[in-house]
Amino acid sequence: MSDKALRGNKLTRVGFKSGAGPVGNLPWVRGTSRPGVKKAPRGAQHKEAIKKETKSKSDFRLKNQLKNIQKTPDKKFKSHNPATEKGRTRHGFVYDKRMTTPVKGSKGKKTYKSDWIKGHRAHQRMGLIKD
Repeated sequence: MSDKALRGNKLTRVGFKSGAGPVGNLPWVRGTSRPGVKKAPRGAQHKEAIKKETKSKSDFRLKNQLKNIQKTPDKKFKSHNPATEKGRTRHGFVYDKRMTTPVKGSKGKKTYKSDWIKGHRAHQRMGLIKD
């Protein structure tokens, strides 16, 4: 059976769909008429819904701190191992404690950054950061 017979005697280019979506841009439709492309919403309600939250001073401080960490060489973060092991208190309570073995610098940096963010968010929740 030839390739032409499989396509029903209709020459089509490989990788292209035939007859996809509405034809042309209609005058009452904004933007493109391609399928799968949404039109941008309009109106006062939408503009009110997308108002951005105002960032606080501490959010900018966190952002700058993370920027400074990113610029620091990876080598300095070898001691920040993300792996944990089970530890026991003197009274028998089991908890996760961080391992102290050295780790690759980039992995340590990622851990350090996530720890910094967790601490910052925790302080915000506790109300220790006032701005």
